[in-house]
Amino acid sequence: QASTPFQKLRRNLLLLLQLLILAALVLTLMRPVIQAHATQSHAGVIVIDATASMQTRDGGTGGETRLDRAKAEARKLVAAMRPGDRLMLIADGGGLSQVRSGFSASKAELQGLIDTIRPADTSSDLSESLLLASTSLRAIGEGGSAASKTEALAAGKIYLFSDGSGIRVPDVMGQDNKLLEFIKIGTSDHSVGVTALSILPVAKEAGAYQVFVGLKNAWSVERRVGVMLALNDKDAFLPGQGQFVTLPPNGQGAAVFEKVVSGPGKLFVRVDDADDDFPLDNTAYGLLEPPRLPRVVLVTAGNEMLERFIKTLVNVHKAEGQILAPGAYSPDIPADLVIFDGFVPDADKMPKADTLLLRPTLAGAGDAGGFKVISEMDNPVVLRTNLESPLMQAVELGELQLSRALVLERDPQATELVSAPESPLVEYKDVAGSRRYIVAFSPLLESNWYKLPTFLIFLQNVLNDTRMRHYIGIPEILAAGTPARLWDIGGDVPRAKVRITEPDGTTVAVESQNNAVEFSGTDHVGFYDVTGPNNQQAVFAVNVLSATESDIRPRSLQSRTGGNVEEAGSIAAVNREVWPWVAAAALAFLLLEWWVYHRRIA
Repeated sequence: QASTPFQKLRRNLLLLLQLLILAALVLTLMRPVIQAHATQSHAGVIVIDATASMQTRDGGTGGETRLDRAKAEARKLVAAMRPGDRLMLIADGGGLSQVRSGFSASKAELQGLIDTIRPADTSSDLSESLLLASTSLRAIGEGGSAASKTEALAAGKIYLFSDGSGIRVPDVMGQDNKLLEFIKIGTSDHSVGVTALSILPVAKEAGAYQVFVGLKNAWSVERRVGVMLALNDKDAFLPGQGQFVTLPPNGQGAAVFEKVVSGPGKLFVRVDDADDDFPLDNTAYGLLEPPRLPRVVLVTAGNEMLERFIKTLVNVHKAEGQILAPGAYSPDIPADLVIFDGFVPDADKMPKADTLLLRPTLAGAGDAGGFKVISEMDNPVVLRTNLESPLMQAVELGELQLSRALVLERDPQATELVSAPESPLVEYKDVAGSRRYIVAFSPLLESNWYKLPTFLIFLQNVLNDTRMRHYIGIPEILAAGTPARLWDIGGDVPRAKVRITEPDGTTVAVESQNNAVEFSGTDHVGFYDVTGPNNQQAVFAVNVLSATESDIRPRSLQSRTGGNVEEAGSIAAVNREVWPWVAAAALAFLLLEWWVYHRRIA
């Protein structure tokens, strides 16, 4: 049968094993791989951007938001955790919108926390969250460990899910670009939004206002949009108060309504931009309020210069003024700013309004309106001036000469504006809802400041600071995440319950202190209605007002050293080599073949 070219193979176990060994060796030389989700070997931190721009819907109104996409990508990372892995979760929406966890090995816990993340209308550079992530990794001692060569991601990485809008990489992370992996979310630039809103009364025209609307165009092409005003309802448009604005690509512009005649109410500013993927900033919220002048009370035994200052303010319609002798003073007198000239009332008689103490007269050391007086000093010299403070704007003191001043105890709660080596000369501190200033010398009797124009400029700066901080004659329009401050809302009791109704209808009860309230829960845009214990009414408006958030173009990140941060569009799938397993199988077949062969010949 040797001459027969083709014969049926006999069943031969050894031949079959040898063929399997040969196939395994060939497969090993081909170095096959399989795909697997990138995972970590030890610990890592997930940072999710939940700020305003993450509400962009890149596919239009029917698509998912960027935050939805970021949460989905984060879930992939959690699902790929191996036994022993630990992840920490940080979601940063700016303001009070924060979700933070410790390092956890529980997939269910981390997935549940991701589900709780909600978007905020605020802006944030996420630097604090990134710094927390970096320090947390280093604290557990695993930030420097390396993954095996078959892993795509090294242990100890920070995974940032964001569109990159306004993100600032902390300097401490700039030296190690590999510490941070940036999963860039988003594709669209289709947005025109309101980035500034100013409402001012027109001088000498009752019921007339000037409205300035700043705009940002994130589109890569020129856009022509309509800007319209509505009162008390977003669809109740004011007649004749609409205009078109053409904005350059990736540029800015404005709409100015020179004369809006209307009664008081809630003002809606509407931007009509077709195919806008970020509608949150298409509407801005403002208030039309009757103008009110700040009320200034001067308490003096006789100071012609200060009295002339108050009368001038009244004559030019900058303030309502009242001049009193010390004996006629009462803390119940309505005032926004009280100026005490050489006089200071007892602690329980201090006004609830802002207060300026000009060289209070004391019998020795003691308390002067919350400032502790130690002694007096002769011929003090001005050592430094806080020129960064708006209160010292245009206040040049190079020619100031002093003959005498009080020595004040340095207070860590106070901000020094003018200082001598021995003591502050001019400083202020905040007490409850008011601000108290003290000038440790008499501008008239102990210095030449009354001769210099900078003294009147300083007084005007103090008055303007009171007007701006208390929103006197101007509506309280805030950027989302900025605390709201309310005055004259708590009644006469030291502590009272104040109700705040948020834009979604939720009512929050807060406690006033000394007739003032500070409210930090301004994470969402719209109108906030306030009701005091005696049914006092107030309202303030919250807007995005951020050119950074309105510029929704996704962007790359750079470290402090100038290099680009490693980035990806999603949690990547990596090739995991399996040839070692195939080689091991070949070795197993070889051992089995050797065992079968020797069993037969035995």
